[in-house]
Amino acid sequence: MSSSYTSSISSLGVGSGLDLSSLLDSLKSSEEGRLQPLQTQKSSFSAQLSAYGTLTSSVKSLQSAADKLNDPSLYNSTKVSVSGSAVTATSTTDAVPGGYDVSVSQLAQAQSLVASPVADKTSNIGAGGTISITTGSNAPVKIDLANGSSSLEDIRDAINNADAGVSASIINDGSSTPYRLVLSSDASGTSNQITVSATDASGASGTPLANLLSYDSSTSSGTMTQTVAAQDAKLSVNGINITRSSNTVDNAIQGVTLTLNATTTSANQVTTTRDNDTIKSAIKNFVSAYNSYHSRESALTAYNGSSASSNGVLLGDSTAQSVSSQLTQALNTPVTGNSLAVLSDVGISLQSDGTLKIEDESKLDSALNTDPRGVAQLFSGDPSKSATNDGVAGTLSATIDRMTGDNGVLKTASNGIQNSIDDVNKRIKDMQSTIDDTVARYRQQFVQLDSLMSSLNSTQSYLTTQLSQLNNSSSSKG
Repeated sequence: MSSSYTSSISSLGVGSGLDLSSLLDSLKSSEEGRLQPLQTQKSSFSAQLSAYGTLTSSVKSLQSAADKLNDPSLYNSTKVSVSGSAVTATSTTDAVPGGYDVSVSQLAQAQSLVASPVADKTSNIGAGGTISITTGSNAPVKIDLANGSSSLEDIRDAINNADAGVSASIINDGSSTPYRLVLSSDASGTSNQITVSATDASGASGTPLANLLSYDSSTSSGTMTQTVAAQDAKLSVNGINITRSSNTVDNAIQGVTLTLNATTTSANQVTTTRDNDTIKSAIKNFVSAYNSYHSRESALTAYNGSSASSNGVLLGDSTAQSVSSQLTQALNTPVTGNSLAVLSDVGISLQSDGTLKIEDESKLDSALNTDPRGVAQLFSGDPSKSATNDGVAGTLSATIDRMTGDNGVLKTASNGIQNSIDDVNKRIKDMQSTIDDTVARYRQQFVQLDSLMSSLNSTQSYLTTQLSQLNNSSSSKG
């Protein structure tokens, strides 16, 4: 309420002596009572809109779980185990079940070169120049050093910033000339050996930079010393000899990446198997997601007695009934041309209360072990077809897409309720405007009444005074 309105109300009745402010408040409250049915209607619509939002969210969560089951790659999931610690392994969906004997005779290592020692790592070496570094068959990387910026630290930093395929560091060996530059190849293997050379700046005195940085891996010659030789990994898989530049071997066994940790005295057994646990977990998540949807839908449509306030917001709602009916139909639609046609074939049943349950887990395990292709096609359809919705999970996901799409039942119902809310809001606004006008008219009438009563009271007071004086005058004459 505005301050001017409050002021006007508080001044009412001053002239008349009547409690016009309270009377006006009562009239205003009575007028605003006309809004209550519209507010109640709006509250009901808002509750329905919120319920549709909850229902949409729950079916979307169910769709997410269904989409995981509808992904054919899920059924190619594998896991890998290794006997021994010399080798670790991971697998992808490209792996096929099988066993492999892996022996490691040599680990890959990166080459390392050490330069001659210097007494001060911060003193300039020469007057600058150019360093050239080549790793393996890569093009040489040229690194320029400015005059006054050619200390051992400057050289280290310049090499590390050049992305030349090598890392530079400084080692302190504790001698009288303790600082030694170390160059290490970023990649292991003989194909990543280092060749380094330097030219001193034109006009420089001597060739200190060129003398410090010199090594040719093709001839194993130069002023630098090789402290670690480049070396390839050597292993055998089921008796087949394999050489790799890295200790990470990702193409020796199909779909398996091996990491070599040590050489072996006896072969490590690498075994890949179908990862039924991952598939089974996805199936359980799907069942749980469906039951979560069903629980929310049941609460929203529940009948709890004759009191409307105790019942679900969507009790008797045709949209909620349509959603439930379509999802049930999708779950019960048989998959044709497959060894497993319905969910009960893998031990999953639709209960009398509308929930899903894995009633026979051993039946599901048996299907995963003996008929993995049938399980895949039951949920994700025939992988040879272009269609992606001819399995139970695909059919369900497509059904939910239609429900929640622009023309779907959930979207249409939500839009209809929102339109009703917008209409009620307009009616409330219009009625509030009418009420405000009516109260303003009452206030004006009360102001006029107050003024009239004040004038009448003043006249009455004047006449009373005059009559009193006349009476007094008459009494004195007698």
